[in-house]
Amino acid sequence: MGEPISHITIVGGGTAGWIVASYLNHKLQWGIGARPGVRITVVESPRIPTIGVGEATVPTLKATLRLLQIDEDEFVARTDATIKLAIRFDDWQRPLGDGRMHSYLSPFSGGRNVGGSYPASPFVAYGAGTDDRGGDFQAVTGLAWAAAEARRGPRKIDGPPFSGVLQYAYHVDAAGLAAFLKEICLERGVAYVADDVVAIEQDERGMITSLSLAEHGRWPTELVIDCTGFRGLIVNEMLGEPFDSFADYLLNDRAIPIQVERDDRTVLSAQTEARAMNAGWSWRIPLHGRDGTGLVYSSAFANDDEALTELERLLGPTATRLTSPRTIKMRVGRTRRSWVKNCIAVGGASGFMEPLESTTILAIELAARWLLKNFPTTDFESALAGRFNREIDRFYDEVRDFLGLHFALSDRDDTPYWRAVRHDAKRSDTLTENLALWRHRLPIREDVRAGAAFGHVAIQGVLIGKGFYHDAAPAMAGVVPRSIWDRHRADLRAQQHVLSHALPDHFALIEAIRARAVHGISAGHVPGIAAIDEEALLAQTQLLREG
Repeated sequence: MGEPISHITIVGGGTAGWIVASYLNHKLQWGIGARPGVRITVVESPRIPTIGVGEATVPTLKATLRLLQIDEDEFVARTDATIKLAIRFDDWQRPLGDGRMHSYLSPFSGGRNVGGSYPASPFVAYGAGTDDRGGDFQAVTGLAWAAAEARRGPRKIDGPPFSGVLQYAYHVDAAGLAAFLKEICLERGVAYVADDVVAIEQDERGMITSLSLAEHGRWPTELVIDCTGFRGLIVNEMLGEPFDSFADYLLNDRAIPIQVERDDRTVLSAQTEARAMNAGWSWRIPLHGRDGTGLVYSSAFANDDEALTELERLLGPTATRLTSPRTIKMRVGRTRRSWVKNCIAVGGASGFMEPLESTTILAIELAARWLLKNFPTTDFESALAGRFNREIDRFYDEVRDFLGLHFALSDRDDTPYWRAVRHDAKRSDTLTENLALWRHRLPIREDVRAGAAFGHVAIQGVLIGKGFYHDAAPAMAGVVPRSIWDRHRADLRAQQHVLSHALPDHFALIEAIRARAVHGISAGHVPGIAAIDEEALLAQTQLLREG
């Protein structure tokens, strides 16, 4: 039996490095039950800046902040954060018959049950009465649509942190998040070295015994965590672990981010906007002080100059650019094994799915949790590594297939790119089988692995939003009578009206949160929530958009 690990070296800072450091610090070094003598060090290159784009998240980040005992008010103020209630997809399907843009919403709060069941079945059976391709599914089945359209927050101005009548996530500044978590980690005992790793030393088993640092020389190691992004400095370059590309499944491989001023900073959306473009899609992420925007595209269908021209045309000549555009080459896929010997890759070094469904930070959070659940001794037990790697593989495979729905089910045929994502992009056997099944019935809970990131309700929302059942007649066993459905819709409209007026303006809520942070407790010293049931807390936000 190996000895307990006492020294953990995280190579690379940024969002991945500091989230992992926060988790390990809380569990092993600072929080309740910490082990005496554990050292955690982040070795971060002083030459590689954190990419400061606007980052959309999912509700698991709320659980992470509570688990790490981080004050929500301070977090919002320090990361320029705003509230995210949903993602809005514009132009991913052909225009409607009257020429209107096709748009559908994917909120974190699911629809209100009707007759004891989720409303997808009666919606498909009876339709909405306006757009029978499903674009208004959320408008007639849930409360989040009305709040998002009215730019409302999820709770009252004086409501307690992490609460609300609607499920929510955040829009954050990625560089600000990394800096905020770094400060907390250093206050709580994590060590920091600004240096570059130039080589590794290994023993006869292949274990990394030390890093060679450019300025500090030899750095002995026990457990190494590679958070060096797409480069995969340790796991891919130095250990030689292959990277399995998903380029045949997901065609987008470039991104151009840019920060812009909002025309009226007090008009603050609570949605991430994803608009389909000629060779990809654009995003708009509203932060408190600015908007993050940009273009994700396939270099096989637009070169960098063509992509930038399309983005500039979308922004328009009057938009105030706060940063210069730059092109980021995305490495889409996953490292074959994220845990190799005594090195564990997290973040971009482990894998990356294009950012359409905001899973980048989620992947880091889950990897940190799985590492703690399978934490090794100095023997680096192969069974623990195997389980960790299987969890990582399943996560990326499932996200790949969920993203594939957005592209494969488009009915656009107006550019070579859209023809390719519909007809040429590869689909996994699992996705192909499920799509054939779902033509005949709606997705059900049993279709999705327990613990999957996206449950059957999220899948239903995408299928209906994209008009998957426009020309199909799936089995509707046990669907509620039409009279109950009509009464449900009328009641829901009244509830939507009340909610959209009762909840505060999103900008006003964020301003109130930021004002409290100025006079509140400092991050990292939040009383009263130390005795958290961690498993129960994390389970609250494991499945995304499940109601």
